[in-house]
Amino acid sequence: YFPHVCYKDQERVFYKNLGSGTMFLGFNPMNIVKLIMNSKQIMQDFNVSSWNTKGEGLLQGGWILFDTDGIPVVAFQEDAKKRIPVDKIIGEAKKMGASKK
Repeated sequence: YFPHVCYKDQERVFYKNLGSGTMFLGFNPMNIVKLIMNSKQIMQDFNVSSWNTKGEGLLQGGWILFDTDGIPVVAFQEDAKKRIPVDKIIGEAKKMGASKK
């Protein structure tokens, strides 16, 4: 859950540059149970009341922050088994904003 504006990479150009990640849960069915339980806990922690289950559930992307000239400054790869580093993403965006002043 990321409550900020995001750009969806329809052509997956950025996705490919972020490593074309796919999630592999292995052959142990308990890994799937752990992922579901972890996801439920994250939703409770962030007070998420609705969610989207459409799309490519096993594809992992990320976030690329660009400066005002369109130059990529920092990238974060998604790891579906961990929480999104919201604080780090926002921190980097604030640093970028402060450096333009």
